Amino acid sequence: MSISILPMLANSTLPPGVDHMHIETDGSVRFGRGGELIEFHFKFMDVPFSATTRQVQSGPIVQISGEIAPLPYSAEGLVMRRSVMAIIDASQELLHVRLAISKHKTILCVGRAPFSLPAAPVDLITAAASVLLEAKPFLQLLAEILPTWPKAAPAV
Repeated sequence: MSISILPMLANSTLPPGVDHMHIETDGSVRFGRGGELIEFHFKFMDVPFSATTRQVQSGPIVQISGEIAPLPYSAEGLVMRRSVMAIIDASQELLHVRLAISKHKTILCVGRAPFSLPAAPVDLITAAASVLLEAKPFLQLLAEILPTWPKAAPAV
């Protein structure tokens, strides 16, 4: 069963119990009490990502992160590990996103993009999508090389 979030986004407020974001009737977003964060989750290339907003000195940003897969061990293939490390190293030249290795030896995709206030939900989604489009060629290379990649959930 698929649930559309479009009717929720058209309402002037989010469901009860979610008080850190307010969507005005004109589609603009007003931050709630104490400047709490807006958070949302999505999948891109079957990788689960989370996105949060933050206020930095230069203005508001959307920050995304996704856990891709474990870093291959050298025993799994030295050439594969070196190829994965080369892709991660090359991603450091990107403007808004990077691949990184966590302390638990997991490959991460992290990035951030600015957005303007007032912001509509589409502005936040567009900012997150722009980050992922920059990372897409690197994610596609990893998907071809890595022995494990997140699997799409079976249709119910």
